[in-house]
Amino acid sequence: MSVKRIDITSDIQCPFCLIGVKQLLNTLEKYKTDHPESSEYQIRLLPYQLDPCLTHEPSSRLDYYKKKFGEEKAKQITSAMGARLEGLGYKSDYGGTVSSTHLAHRIQTYALFQNPSKQLPLAMDIFEGFNGYRKDPSDKQWLSSLAVKHSIFENEQQATQWLEGNECDEQVRQSYMIAKKLGVTGVPFFVFQGQYAASGAMGEEEFYKLLEEIDKRESTPKQDSPAIIAQGEVCQKDGVCGKA
Repeated sequence: MSVKRIDITSDIQCPFCLIGVKQLLNTLEKYKTDHPESSEYQIRLLPYQLDPCLTHEPSSRLDYYKKKFGEEKAKQITSAMGARLEGLGYKSDYGGTVSSTHLAHRIQTYALFQNPSKQLPLAMDIFEGFNGYRKDPSDKQWLSSLAVKHSIFENEQQATQWLEGNECDEQVRQSYMIAKKLGVTGVPFFVFQGQYAASGAMGEEEFYKLLEEIDKRESTPKQDSPAIIAQGEVCQKDGVCGKA
């Protein structure tokens, strides 16, 4: 059976990324049940930074949102996003901290290189920790514990030493540039088979229609760049979260 690749450009601090990935996973499960003859899917998460100016020094997440959006808008966003996450079975907690997501992207990229099947489970734990359990993206101890949990490293000491180095740093920064060259300005951004793109968390029904459309288009010649054939809700570099 053939394998279809799905590349998901995302950032840990984007709640729509967790929502969109979960919607896609639910849809793939249903689609495979309805279409048992369809291809298997291989998912890769690729790095993106909504705010490259953040440092590894943690700061209040709520204060960050208030400064970025204004107090009233921040309240609206956290309330609405919390309901969306909880509707998918996730805890929502905005009382934690925010910092650069670069270390989390490095460990996810390393997982992709070393053991691709472990990358998605690792990433989902990072998403959940940040969005629901007040975990900070630059917390080396937390990231190390997850790396051990998913057998990326044998122990936390090895994982911490790796995080304190610079392995995969260049590859992650190249991914940031590739996303920019592709014109990605909001995440999550999905590319199927290197040909078909979808921007944002669209909902399971729309993802299902998208999979059907891609199966229909598979016989057409490959395009030079991904064509966006569906759009949903994203987080953008300017701080706006909503329809793409």
